[in-house]
Formats: sequence, C-alpha cells, structure tokens
Amino acid sequence: MITAVQLFLIIGGSGYLILVFFALFYFLGTISGKKGVMPKKSIKDDYKQPFVSIIVPTYNEERNIALCLQSLKELNYSRYEIIVSDGGSSDRTIEMAKTFVDKVVVDKVVPHGWVGKNWGCHLGYKEAKGDYLLFVDADTEHTPESLKHYIKVALERNAALVSVFPFQRIKSWWESINPVFYFASNLTYGGRNSVNNPDKQKSYTASGQYMLFNRKDYEAFGGHEALKGSIVEDLALARMVKTRLRRLFFIDGSKLVYTRMYPDSPKQCWNGWKKCLFPGTKLTPPKQITGALLWFLWGMFAPVALSLTIRFYLLNPVGLQWLYILFASILYVTCGLSVFIYWNKKGTHQWVTYTFYPLVFFMFCFLLGYSALELVITKKTTWRGREYEPDLFVGTRYRNGEQFVDDKRLAQLETDVEIELNDQISKEMK
Repeated sequence: MITAVQLFLIIGGSGYLILVFFALFYFLGTISGKKGVMPKKSIKDDYKQPFVSIIVPTYNEERNIALCLQSLKELNYSRYEIIVSDGGSSDRTIEMAKTFVDKVVVDKVVPHGWVGKNWGCHLGYKEAKGDYLLFVDADTEHTPESLKHYIKVALERNAALVSVFPFQRIKSWWESINPVFYFASNLTYGGRNSVNNPDKQKSYTASGQYMLFNRKDYEAFGGHEALKGSIVEDLALARMVKTRLRRLFFIDGSKLVYTRMYPDSPKQCWNGWKKCLFPGTKLTPPKQITGALLWFLWGMFAPVALSLTIRFYLLNPVGLQWLYILFASILYVTCGLSVFIYWNKKGTHQWVTYTFYPLVFFMFCFLLGYSALELVITKKTTWRGREYEPDLFVGTRYRNGEQFVDDKRLAQLETDVEIELNDQISKEMK
C-alpha cells in the first residue's frame, strides 16, 4: 500500500519531470540553425575604411578610463575619433581623459526624462563626425584589430547595428552571478542565430558595452533620444533596430574586446543587476520569459529532487533504485553543465557558479523579484549615486493605458501581451 509520503513524492517527482521536459522543449525550440541569418557579401581586407566616431560615456570612471582610452588610441584603424562624454564626474575621470583625447564633453545635469548613460551617448553623438558611431563602456579594453574587424562585419552584413558581447573577466565570488544573468538572457532571446535572423522579430539583444551603428540608420529611428528614459538602453535599441530596420547583427562572445563588470563590491553588483532585471522583462515577450523561468525552476529544485530520490529509493529499495538515482543525478548535473557550456569562451569561469548553481539561480530570481518590487512600488532605482525614474514602456505600445505609437508601426512593435492589452482596452472603451 502506498503511503501519503510516497504518493507525495511520486506526484512531486512526476511534476518535476514534466517541468524539465517543457524547459528542454522550449530550449530546443528556440535554437535555430544558420538558415535565415543576415546574408554576407564579400569585402576585401583592404576595404575603404569609413570614418568612425567612438563615444565613451563616463561618470566617475577613474579606475577604468585610462586602460580603455589607451587601448582605443592603439587601434589599428586609420580614420576615427574618440569622444568622451562625461556626466560631471567628481573624481579624476575628466582630467585623465584629457591626456588621451582632444574632445571631452561635460554636462553635469541630466535633463528630466533622461537616464544618465543615454544622455551621455546623445551628447557624444551631437559632437560626432563619423559615418559610423561606436558606443563603448569605459570598463572595456580593445585589442588593436577589433575596430577594423567589426567595421568589416558591419559592411559585410549591411548591418544597422553590430553589437559585440565582450569577453567577461570574473575574479570575485559575487561576480559568479554574471554568467547566470547572461544565460537567462540567452534563453529569452533564443540564441545568436535567432537574433541575426531578420524574420524572427521577437529575438533581439545587444550589449551596451559595444554597439556599432551605421549613422544613417541610427538617426533614422531617433537614436538614444528615442529611448532616453530606458534603463536597459541596449535591449531597447536592439528591439528598435530589429523591429524597424531588421538589420541587427549580434556577436556573442569575443576576445577582441574585454571587460570586467562590477569588480568593486557585492553592493555594486547587486545595484547593477537590480536596476535592469525587471525593466528587461518589459521588453521581452511573456512566452520567452516563461521558458526561461521553467529552466530556472528546474535548477533551483534540482538538489531537492535528487535528495528526495535518494531518500525514497534507499528507504524503499527496489531492483532498479540505482537507475532512478542516476537519472536524478544526470538531471542535476545537466542543468549546471548547460550554464558551463553556454559560458565557455565567453568569460572567465568561476567555481562558485557551478558548485552552487541552484543557490545562484535562486539569488538571480530573488534579485529579479526585488527589482520588480522596487520599480513597481517606488517607480525609482539608483545607479552610481543617481536616482532615476526609468520609463518601463519605452519601445512598447502603451504608457499608463494610453496609446502613444502611431498605427503604421504597431505590427513591428507589438508583443503578445500588448495585443491582449489592446483588446482589453478597446472593450473597456466600448
């Protein structure tokens, strides 16, 4: 006779297996081959180099700015300028920047409705002369051949935006959450090939650490000014380019550009991810968020499933109990291994990420929930000592229930949830 505990374990185990099945089914369904990726035309190695304006927005970056600008000065590229756009740093950022570049723009006041980085990028653009605009973060380091290579990629693909995910250096334990964040992002956008397929309108991403725009295309959709209130400007810009111009090209992992995020402290890492996790979900279709959530539930409950399987079959031995325990162990290892495989060659491996991956998954979900509560309740978030009230509806159809995108662009900007919201509002108005 089956006891209540045994029945609970059987039902719970069956539910867990169903969850894992749908997580794997979603993951496999999002992965596409190279078919449909933006076509490539032949460009000779001695191509005519377009003039490039490199814009570096800064605010209290004295720790990073010298290494970044020195690497930019050493680029093997003949036609470019470097513009540092500073938000009124109180440290030595401006002083240090002037030793490397001739053009430093300083504006201490961020206008109402703008987020600081977007304002800095916009000011840099206003000073730029280039046919291409390259926006890079101050914590990036560039190899001499990087710009020459990525300009060639932009010309080969006729891309409106080429965005590069730099190689991520990780040294401290708190940075172990970084691979998990990007793994979650990969689950939501469906992989690089989906992003680079013009027909997959709901697959888009970009890294704000390296964004190379064709100037004409940048101006065509309004640039950073069109998304001035976004705290996740890279994702908002990627969506804008993908839905309107359909010429987004994303390079997922590169050893031509390096960076290290949030090296100072756990607090810096916490605030850095907190400010962007919930706003990022507003730009992601619900189906893709659900698929990523299933995978994270798999990971968080993996140790529970393994422990209960071992307990159940050791206390109630059957002929093949070792097979069930082996299967539960494989599920546990597979989920952690998937993060390792994704992160391999994209960044430094941190043992904490894989040893305690269920806990890291939990911390990520907790941070997402905290980000949501903060922005829903207070409407504000902070970063680098500045308080912002980000516009969570940038690039979407509705703001506070009011339609603000013209009808001709709806087909490109709608997501499934926005369509449902449209129907609901229409019924209420009738």
